[in-house]
Amino acid sequence: MNSDISKKNLKVLFIILIMSIPFWWGMNVFANNLESFYFARMANGTSEIFTAQLNRIILLHKAEQRQRKIDSLQIGARAAISVEMDKNGKERILYENNSGQFLPIASLTKLMTALIVFDLNETYNSSQLIIISKEAFDQEGSLRYGDLIVGEKISIENLLNIMLIESSNDAAFALAEFISKDAFVDLMNYYAQDLELADTKFFNPTGLDEASPSKESNFSTVQDLARLAEYILKNYPRIFEITTKKNYRVFNHDGSLRYFMPQNINELLGEIPGIIGGKTGFSILANGCLLLVVNGEEKGSYIINVVLGSGDRFGDMRKLIEAVRE
Repeated sequence: MNSDISKKNLKVLFIILIMSIPFWWGMNVFANNLESFYFARMANGTSEIFTAQLNRIILLHKAEQRQRKIDSLQIGARAAISVEMDKNGKERILYENNSGQFLPIASLTKLMTALIVFDLNETYNSSQLIIISKEAFDQEGSLRYGDLIVGEKISIENLLNIMLIESSNDAAFALAEFISKDAFVDLMNYYAQDLELADTKFFNPTGLDEASPSKESNFSTVQDLARLAEYILKNYPRIFEITTKKNYRVFNHDGSLRYFMPQNINELLGEIPGIIGGKTGFSILANGCLLLVVNGEEKGSYIINVVLGSGDRFGDMRKLIEAVRE
């Protein structure tokens, strides 16, 4: 009988052993899979950490390179600034030299003239025709491709383009004279105060040096001008869009071609990539002036660059942008 029990126990043990083989084999497979999964996660995590660290090193290296270029930058302008605005509107000064110095600004004045025309859009309807006066015609600095004529009618849209592309003083004065030159200049100073351009003062809508030594010319700082450019970019970007046109056709009010401007006076258009807009300026007192806005490295960011009092405004701007761009 004991023999029968032993045989029966052996039989049960054998059955249990046979049945347990898939379980232990499954446990081994599970363990192997778990181990593979664990090491895969470790490898993946290490890869992500490594990539993040590598990107950080690259960014630090770029920043160090840029800072070295900025530190060694030498330009002839009396004042200059480069301000980066990220996609969230956060401001960072990349370079500045005499950023608070009062200096004449010549035709950079016309950015404020354009801002007022755009802002007073009920008064300055783009299709509205303005009659060119003798005083507007007499403004120093005639057009390169076709003088305005006393008594002719020309649209506000055309005058804006002529003023911003060719830097026409005649066109700037005609736009101001539409509501009265003195009232317009008062508005320019009101806007400057409202925009907190504390070190900016306007005496005319063109930027021309005043003929009388007893009269002051328009002045500002590179810091204030950068702030003005920022406001225009956020509120009236079309002003800068106009400044990037490489040529422009001026039409008479009857639709016939008045004249063709084959070239923008900004020499850097088409040379420096990513230009959003800008404005040139020159006068005896101011010397060369230039404001240029370019795209930043980060999508949606941009860099505002200003030079005043330069003997080589385009050369100085090239050097400045090359230094501050990563």
